[in-house]
Amino acid sequence: MSTVLRILFLIPIGFILACCAGAFALLWPFVDLSREALADPARVLDLAILFTAQAAQVGVTALVPFLIFMVLSEALRLRSILINLVAGLAGGALAAHAGAASIDMRVQTATIVAGLAFALTYWVVAGHRAGRTRRAATQVAPPSPSSPSASPAKD
Repeated sequence: MSTVLRILFLIPIGFILACCAGAFALLWPFVDLSREALADPARVLDLAILFTAQAAQVGVTALVPFLIFMVLSEALRLRSILINLVAGLAGGALAAHAGAASIDMRVQTATIVAGLAFALTYWVVAGHRAGRTRRAATQVAPPSPSSPSASPAKD
């Protein structure tokens, strides 16, 4: 039952929060967050819409690679933070270099950092428990062998 709840709730919540972390990492270097800019309610609304759109774009871009990694990590019980960060780094690097060759280095760096932020956030929310519930369900105590020498002698 806990595996079903994990798949239905914890993994999707981890994915959504990871998309938000990736969007934040992509937008942070390029957004003006001065006091004057945040004093304007229209600017704050613009930033909220920009963040939501960026999180949706991260989600659409990362959905298929995330599903492949999630299935593999659950099946192979890969819970290491290092494996998650390497996968995030690889995903960010592929996304950074998938576009045109003339992309600014700041955008490429932000994309790689977004992949790392995505992976770290997913690991904190759901990845550190990958495969743990399945292992507990499959472990069964082996029957103790009964041997004639182990039984008490009868008179």
